[in-house]
Amino acid sequence: MKKKTQLPKTIKLFNFAKKEVNFYGEYKISDVPRVSDIARNAEDNLEVDLSFHLENGKTPCVKGIINSKIVLDCQRCLDTLNIDLKVLFNLAFVRFESQAEGLDKDYEVYVLGESEEIDTLDLISDEILLSLPMAPSHEFDCSLKVESETKIEKIHENPFDVLKNIKIADFGKE
Repeated sequence: MKKKTQLPKTIKLFNFAKKEVNFYGEYKISDVPRVSDIARNAEDNLEVDLSFHLENGKTPCVKGIINSKIVLDCQRCLDTLNIDLKVLFNLAFVRFESQAEGLDKDYEVYVLGESEEIDTLDLISDEILLSLPMAPSHEFDCSLKVESETKIEKIHENPFDVLKNIKIADFGKE
């Protein structure tokens, strides 16, 4: 079992990669804003394992694993849907897209621009949201079961039927 450490609020990519820092810690789902908006179990934990290194001696990279159980709403039946989440990611951080040309294909390129730091919760949130299905639904057919509608046929009366009951006046010759 790995020793839990406090994950920093911001990741200093170049510093952590040079030192080959490893972090292992936990967050509550409620701490990750965009994930807690869609998860029903906001009080459960996310286990996060991040390992930093330099690729080619100059590109900061992070290899990460996020484990959790997330409860979402099924988009067909709106019932709870339990998802065992294990997100594996391998990111390379570059300032310009052209810097990614010499990297191994195993890396997903993350273009930073001029920034050398990234928010830890944003990184975790992005990776979780990318791993979730766009429209989560049960594997079995759970579509809404609509109760059979009782058909009530309303007999439409002919509005002119009323005229049948009117006696035609033939000027008193009846």
